[in-house]
Formats: sequence, C-alpha cells, structure tokens
Amino acid sequence: MTVQSIGDQARAFAMQAASSRIKTTMATLTAELSSGEVADLGSRLQGNTQALAGIESRLSMLAQFGRNAAEAAAHTRGMQDALSSVQSMTGDLGKGLYLEPLGVTDGLIAARSAEAASTLQAVIGQLNGTVGQRFLFSGTQSDTQPLASADTILTALTAQVAGLATAQDVAQAVSAWFDAPPGMGGFADVAYHGGSGGQLTPIAEDATIALTTTALSPALRDSLKGLAMAALVDHGALAGDGAERRKLLQAAGKALLDNSPPLIAEMSRIGYAQQVIATAQTEGTAATATLQIARNTLREADPFATSAALSESETKLQTLYSVIGRLSQLKLADYL
Repeated sequence: MTVQSIGDQARAFAMQAASSRIKTTMATLTAELSSGEVADLGSRLQGNTQALAGIESRLSMLAQFGRNAAEAAAHTRGMQDALSSVQSMTGDLGKGLYLEPLGVTDGLIAARSAEAASTLQAVIGQLNGTVGQRFLFSGTQSDTQPLASADTILTALTAQVAGLATAQDVAQAVSAWFDAPPGMGGFADVAYHGGSGGQLTPIAEDATIALTTTALSPALRDSLKGLAMAALVDHGALAGDGAERRKLLQAAGKALLDNSPPLIAEMSRIGYAQQVIATAQTEGTAATATLQIARNTLREADPFATSAALSESETKLQTLYSVIGRLSQLKLADYL
C-alpha cells in the first residue's frame, strides 16, 4: 500500500492558502450583500454584456442631455428675469413721458430726460447680465459682453443729431442709427458686440432649442431706442427749444409704449423655450429612472442566496480553524 505524506511546512502553506481563499470569498460576498450588486458581472450575465452596455450608454447620453437642459433652463430663466425688469422699467417711464402735461417746465423736462438716461443705463446693465459666466443676450458669442455703455451710445447719437432743430428730425435720426444694418456705423457696429442668435442645443433625444434672442433683437433694440431718444434731451439735443424738447420726450414715450407688445412677445418666445426645456427634463428624469431600474435588475445580487453563501463560507472557515487547531496539538509521543 502506498502512503502519501505531507510535511509540516507544506501543510501550513495549504492551510494558509485555504484560509485566504475562504476569506476572499467572504469579503466578496460581504461587498455584494452591502452594495446589492454582484461582483462578477461577466459570470452573472454569462459573458453577454451587450444589454448592460447599451443601458449604460443611454444613461450617459441622458445625463449629458440633462446637463444641457439644466444649463438652458438657467439661461432662459435669467433672460426672462432680465426682460421682465426691462418691460417694467420702460413701461412705467413710457407712460410718464407720453402723458406728461403740456405745461411742464424746463426743469421737469430735464429731470425726465435724466431719468430716461438713468433707465437706459439700468436696462443695459440688465441686458449685459450673465448666468454661469455666460452673457445672456450675446447669442453665439456668449463670452462677450453684448452692449457698450450708455455713455458710448449717447455720445454716438449726440453726434448724429447735432444741428437738427425739430423733435421729428431727431427721432428719425435716432431711429435710423438704431436700425442701420451692420457695416453702416449704427447700433449694430458701435454698441452691439455679441453674435447672432444662439446655436442649437440638444436637450433630449428628440428635442433641441435655439435661444435666438439677443440685444440686437428688434424688441430689445427698440427699447434702447426709446430710452436713448429721451436721454438725448439731457445731453443737449434741441437746446433752448422747450416745446420741441417736450415733443421729443413724448415721441420717446410713445415709442416705448408701442414697443411693449413686441417685448412681451419676445418674453413669450423665451417662455415657450422654458416649457420645452421643462418637458424635456421631466421626460429625461423618467427615462433615466426606468433605465436605472433595468440596470439594477441586471446587476443586483440575490440577498438570500448571498447570505446563505456567506454563512456557508463562515462555516468552512470555522471548520478549517478547528482542523488547524487539532493538527497543531498532535504529538509524536501520543501517537507512539
């Protein structure tokens, strides 16, 4: 009969390897039990990871759409807040200028014009606002401040209306300067430094938006036009002719009131974009939740099977320690 023997050191190494193997298994099972996910996905899915990869890819894409939508939501909210403020300021001032009594004094005319100049500066400040270090009304050049200062605009207009003697001529000159196309030395060249309407931004798999409103948009430009027209009186336009100065203020007030519907329409356009963004965010959140459930189903570990395997490994480890203890107590003298 052949007798197989094993030395003490070899036995110690075998016992240590078995102990390490069981402890590794227990660590894996403990991690699965705490995380709820299997450690070996390849074995769980029998090597077919295509479905899981597809889910992960769609989740990554939805996450990017979500970031785009969140950025667009913040941008449109900032635009809406700015235009609401502009509409409030220009509407109140427009009514005051247009309905001013006939017998106003030169001092009151000067005060009204100074108020218009101050409002022009405040409106430009609103249109030069930023969200997340991006200018709201610069179009594609969102890293560039869209509008020059009120002083720059009024200085250019003062040169345009120099020598004109009637409120109608001044109003026409101001309107022509603001409406001049690029390259003609008007508002688009002197005062506006942004780009064209915003580029398309994907916010969902089947939804994109383009924020086309800029400080060069007609509704915003006409608000600045009416304010600048009134502010020119404070900068010396029609000096010495109180009646024409009052007519110019009245024309500016009417321009601001006439521009209220286009300004509200521009706000409605942005409001529609906000609605599209909100819908895309809701649908994206729902799709993400569904995909996460599907992913978790593929990756989840059965808690009962894992607990049973962990208990079995603990039993094996205890048994191994018992064997090691028994072997360590063997003595040759006892055997003999």
